[in-house]
Amino acid sequence: MKVLAFTFCAKDYMRCFLVVCLFSVLLLPGCRKKSTAEPIEIISKKSQPIVRALLFNDVKQFDLNCDTDITVTSELAKLNKAVFSKSEKQIKIAFDNGAISIGHWLCRAGQIDIVPDGNSIFSINGKKYRGYLRVHVDNDSNALDVINVIEIEKYLAGVVGAEMPSYWEAAALEAQAIASRTYCLYIKKRFGSGRNWDVRRTAANQVYNGVSAESKQVWQALGKTAGQVLFCKGDDGDDGIFPAYYSSTCGGHTETSKNVFGDEFESLQPVECKYCKGIAKKKWLNWSEVIIPKTKVNDQLMARYPQLKKLEKITKISIEKKSEHKGLVRISWVRLTGRNGESDVVRGEDFRLAVDPTGFKIKSNSFEIKDGGNSWGFSGRGLGHGVGMCQCGAQGMARKGKSGEEILSHYYPGSKIKELY
Repeated sequence: MKVLAFTFCAKDYMRCFLVVCLFSVLLLPGCRKKSTAEPIEIISKKSQPIVRALLFNDVKQFDLNCDTDITVTSELAKLNKAVFSKSEKQIKIAFDNGAISIGHWLCRAGQIDIVPDGNSIFSINGKKYRGYLRVHVDNDSNALDVINVIEIEKYLAGVVGAEMPSYWEAAALEAQAIASRTYCLYIKKRFGSGRNWDVRRTAANQVYNGVSAESKQVWQALGKTAGQVLFCKGDDGDDGIFPAYYSSTCGGHTETSKNVFGDEFESLQPVECKYCKGIAKKKWLNWSEVIIPKTKVNDQLMARYPQLKKLEKITKISIEKKSEHKGLVRISWVRLTGRNGESDVVRGEDFRLAVDPTGFKIKSNSFEIKDGGNSWGFSGRGLGHGVGMCQCGAQGMARKGKSGEEILSHYYPGSKIKELY
């Protein structure tokens, strides 16, 4: 922030003093940095599951900052502790000749934990996180996986405000908190035991932005719903947590999970949504044609799915299977045909994210395809995969006075809220 300098005449001292005071009162609130919202007491006292959030993978080095001392340990190698003083400020961590170097210290273990004293906040490449850090050597890539180990409610504080604007209605934030908690615990249970982390920090699972996503409203939503998750019947007929998918804008109707992801749960069925149209941006509800060169489409698909190389070169894209609800058509399967006559199919959602990994060009799986000669054109409705809760719809329902429980009941029909911890 620039410092403003004022020169005062003795004659006009009092008048200028009053002006400066008024100017300061008006100026300071706007310039003051947003304070970090602290976890509320009810959450800090609860016994919670631990989440291992993959922040970065296959990296060679990164910078760590912390305002307190940090302790480095490795249970795998039973090493003595290494303590780094807060006076060191920034510490470089790197993959060095098959080992992990942290500052002046070299560790030959395949994994280390870096723990700030007193549960302090630390930052990686300028981004702040709670919990502690785990650095794991990935032998396949000869690089490092960087994992944030953190209590689930503190993890969710960095998710809810990243996945939904924190100024939205309290009921919408509460619904988001329960859906995100359910999704995280399902993914952790299903996949976490087979790898060194539970969830990615990106939209591949759900977006996690650490401390920067926290706010008072988010912590209030977490406090009101702490430990609450959704249960429903799976394809085995048993009640349990399920992947409580959600997306930005369904465009008028959600979709069954089976048509998009291939899994089947009682509460991931299509429902009509009359609420997102008053909330979502128009460019999300109906998005105009996006032109993508055929060479790029071909290269993106074959890089994601090497088995498609048998097609040699993709010359035709056609709709293999689709669904329709209240006039909204979603693509379930796409058939790709090569110049040699060979063909194969991929899921519609997988197709769009392979061609456009950002998800903001081909915005949803509700799209039409137009052959433009040297390119393909895509246009459609909605933003996201369309399964489960429509986030803009949740805000629309909350504005109409619906509770978080009513929102979840609408988008996950047949589900029940249970307090897991």
